[in-house]
Amino acid sequence: MNVFQLLLTKNETMYLEENITVSTAMDQLRASGYTAVPVIREDGTYAGTVSEGDFLWAFLDGKDEDAKGQAMTLQTIVRTDRNPAVKIDVDLAQLFSEALNQNFVPVVDDRNMFIGIVTRKQVISFFMNHFNQIMDKK
Repeated sequence: MNVFQLLLTKNETMYLEENITVSTAMDQLRASGYTAVPVIREDGTYAGTVSEGDFLWAFLDGKDEDAKGQAMTLQTIVRTDRNPAVKIDVDLAQLFSEALNQNFVPVVDDRNMFIGIVTRKQVISFFMNHFNQIMDKK
């Protein structure tokens, strides 16, 4: 078993690009129905995560526009300290440990290129299936 069996690839995953405006990003997050999503840089590397709360604080703190009234980009509010990414060759025990503390675990390759996520739901489903197989053998 490896991370590829649990991975939702980049093309199956909702993510935002850090160079879009805060307002556009908020609209896209709202339309998706998710509460937090990964953010990637223009070069495809993982930048961090943004959540509904980050948008709330950005608007309350006036971070959606600069001093000239120009729309700010998402990179001004992206959280780099939340949802740390794991490498594609991560040990499954480490992956499962990360999933305990966050709704999804971003996965990157050796160049830090974002390749997808593993959700907590996928991890729980894996364990449920494994448990059911054990119980069926009894």
